[in-house]
This record gives sequence, structure tokens and C-alpha cells, in this order.
Amino acid sequence: MRRLVIVTTVPLSLATLIKGQPKYLSKYFNIYLVTSDGDLVDNVRDSEGVELITVNMSREITPLQDLKSLIELFMVFRRVKADIVYSLTPKAGLLSMVASYFAGVEVRVHNVVGMPLMEAKGLKRIILEITERLTYKFATKILCNSYGLRDYIKRNIMNIDVEVLHNGSINGVDIDRFKDNFSEARKGEIGERLGIDRGDFVILFIGRVVRDKGVDELIDAFNILNGRFKKLKLILLGDFEEYLNPLKRETIDTIKSCEKIIQVGFQSDIREYLAISSILILPSYREGLPNSLLEAGCFGLPLIASDINGCNEVVIDGENGLLVKPKSVDDIVDKISILIENRGVYKKLKSNVRNSIIKRYNQSDFLKKLKDRLENLS
Repeated sequence: MRRLVIVTTVPLSLATLIKGQPKYLSKYFNIYLVTSDGDLVDNVRDSEGVELITVNMSREITPLQDLKSLIELFMVFRRVKADIVYSLTPKAGLLSMVASYFAGVEVRVHNVVGMPLMEAKGLKRIILEITERLTYKFATKILCNSYGLRDYIKRNIMNIDVEVLHNGSINGVDIDRFKDNFSEARKGEIGERLGIDRGDFVILFIGRVVRDKGVDELIDAFNILNGRFKKLKLILLGDFEEYLNPLKRETIDTIKSCEKIIQVGFQSDIREYLAISSILILPSYREGLPNSLLEAGCFGLPLIASDINGCNEVVIDGENGLLVKPKSVDDIVDKISILIENRGVYKKLKSNVRNSIIKRYNQSDFLKKLKDRLENLS
């Protein structure tokens, strides 16, 4: 079998974004995973059942560390005699595409799953745009997880062939795993543990708790909604990033002081939180195609998301969720209010959302497309 090396910057991407994908592909390729060292490395190695090699990579712009990582990746690709290198996430993409080129790997595939430069300005944007162009130049194939992101690349970065597999996404969604099979008694136990009462309208946010995810606007909107509706809770599921993309100081203070905002940090299994939530919201500034929307929608939660590429491919406005204007506190308030006050609209979205996700993003369909595409690259 051909030797396929999958590279991500951090192990969290392997544990969440493409969970189960290496294990599936190992039936058709000899798989090696390469990522930075971290707490999740052993879990990923055990769950996927393939060899995992650690090469530390920084998500920030760090020239000396990046050069060291580049050399280590080159040596890994030569040692395992890689036939295909498949990278995901920006830094892993740049480093592994360059390293695999000089290592003589014939098939070099990068999957664009998000683009930080969309919100960057000044010198940082210039640097990020250069790194994107370099990544594409050294790759033999560019994939992308959403049609909107594909069009953005062709218009703003480089007019190259970019392929979207199936209907987009990076891994599809496991439709059996993300199904609401929780009993009412179990939901009651989870709610009690978190301080959530029966009858509370629970807003769930899943993602990095950072500015680009629209968390500043979400907290401002929640403050307004909290003054209008008594039985309201907000769950923030994800880790803070104090350096790369921090929130406003006032936002952090509100999160810490408001008893109706529940922080649970990163969770390897999000299903308990989906089970007790009323809606999922993702008011992000930029996305590829978010897994959180697929998983929550498959679980049966109506969706609210920014009207941006990726999000507006998953959310069909008025059918399985509602779209909001990016960076608009007022629109977030208005759309959440509709779902609290208008039970008819809420029930319609809830009844449609799971089937709309299954029809377009079933993981088994996506993985077969990915396997076929990788097998046919030469």
C-alpha cells in the first residue's frame, strides 16, 4: 500500500476535526500522523491505531522554530518514504508542502480548512498571504472544505484549481454518533450538574473563545437578552486564547462575573452539552466549513450562524437555522429572540435540521470521496 502522511499543526485537529479519518484511511494506505507534541497525542495514537510522530510546530510566526520544524519534517518524510503528504491547517500546510517537495514526495496535497488572513491587516496580512501562495506553489493538489472559501482563494489569493470534495467539510459528520439518544432523566442530571433548570433556553457556543469567532458580539447580545428573558443560559464550550486572538477585557470580565454564562472549556465529547441545549450559535467572522454546525445540526439543534462562506452553506436560512449579519450585536439579539418567542419557527427549524445535514454531509459518503481522490492522485 502507498504510504500516506497526514500533517496537522496541533494534535487537537486530529482529535476533533478529522477524528476517525486516519483509522478509515488505514484500510487503504499505510498511515503516519505528524503533529506537535501535546496532551492529546496518546489518545489520538490509541484511537486511530496508526503510527504518530511528533514534530513541534508553532501556530504563530516564529522563523527559527519554523526552520527547525521544516528540517524535522523533511527528515520524517524521507525516513518513512512517503508517497503522499496530506496537510491540514495553515502552518502545517506551509511547512509540510515545502519539506515534502525537497524530500522528493511526488503527491503533495493541502486542504484549506480556514484562512486567518481574512481578518488580518497590515504587515501580518501580507505575511499570511505570502505563506498561502507558497503553500499552493509547493503543493501538487489543493483541496478546500467549502465552496465559498474556494471562491475567495481564486479571487483574492491565487487563481488556481481548488477542489471541494463532496458537498464540502473536512470530515463529514458521524450521523450515528451525533444523534440525540439521551433520556430525559439523563438530560436532567447533566443540567443539574451545570446549574441549568428545566425550562431554561440554553444557547450553546462551540469553538475557540476568541475575537474572530464573534464571542465579543455574542456576549454583548447575551447581556441584552438576559435583560429581556429570565430563563436563559449560555454555555461556552472551548478554550480561551490569550495571545493569538484575545477577547476584549470587558467581554472576559462579563464571562467571569455572569452566573448565567457557563464556561466548560474544551471537551473531547460534546454530546452531553448538545443534549441539554436549545440552539447552537456561531457568530464567526471567518470560517472554512465548521464541524460544530454539522455536529449540532445532526444532533437536532436549530442553528444560528454568520452569513459568511461555509456557515451559509450549512445553514439554509429559515429552513434549518437562521443567518445573522457578521459582527452585528443587534441581529444576534433579533434572531435569538425569534427562536425564544416564536415556537412555530423553532419547531420548524428543529424538525428540518438533522435531515438537512445527513443529506449533504454524511461522513461515510465524504470519507469514500476522500479515499477515492487520494488513490487517484499521482
